[in-house]
Amino acid sequence: MSAEQAPQQPVATRRAVAESFGRAARSYDAHARLQLAAARTLKGMLPEDLAPAWAVDLGVGTGPVTRALCEQLPKTRWLALDIAEPMLHEGVARGRFVGQCQPVCADAMQLPLAAASAGLVFSSFALQWCTALPPLAAEIARVMAPGGVFAFCLPVAGTLAELRESWAAADDAPHVNRFQRSDDWLAALQAAGLQVDTAHTHQVREHYPDVRAIATMLRATGAGHVVRAAPAGLTGRRRYAAFQSAYEQLRTSQGLPLSWQVLYAVLRKPA
Repeated sequence: MSAEQAPQQPVATRRAVAESFGRAARSYDAHARLQLAAARTLKGMLPEDLAPAWAVDLGVGTGPVTRALCEQLPKTRWLALDIAEPMLHEGVARGRFVGQCQPVCADAMQLPLAAASAGLVFSSFALQWCTALPPLAAEIARVMAPGGVFAFCLPVAGTLAELRESWAAADDAPHVNRFQRSDDWLAALQAAGLQVDTAHTHQVREHYPDVRAIATMLRATGAGHVVRAAPAGLTGRRRYAAFQSAYEQLRTSQGLPLSWQVLYAVLRKPA
């Protein structure tokens, strides 16, 4: 199946994702410890000889590392793109988009960029919400300049496993999003013509005092939105109690575990 023929994610689903993150704009920074750490790690993976005229921070959120990226590449003009406009407003209020950095509200599936215009596309913890990998990969490859770099990190299969398993003990409804495999991401990008410089998956395990704290973190960072084929119904007390009981069986001395599998990768478009 070609990129043009591959199924696109419904517009309504993309809109719901934008609304979820928009509601989390003011609370995001206080709860996104993992996301911030991942972005800093990815920033450190950028090639030392990188000096693009134009760069894109794709799925920038409130821009917690955008200013550091601009300082690392001071001669580069940056576009800070996000699907949730309130996130960009929050970034502006926090002084993240300064100098040659322009915030733009846009969807990663339809980038408002000319072909072969970006020498760097940087994306941290954003593209997991794009489930149609071939068209996404084709769009990223389209905007990359020859010799350009695509650096990204995102959660992949195995993420939130404890949460998923505990809900499965309560009912069959989808309460946790499915994450694509690392191999599927890399295969889609390679099929679009990009070459892998480096790629590895790193596990992070957090601990929380109770399930309410986990729910608060997910909601406050926008990550609590679940993509469903139909609207969610109400979760009864009995089902919630079964979920909570199942999760409690996983408790350690540090608290309730929550695991993330994070793919870090740097790819290039052939010159």
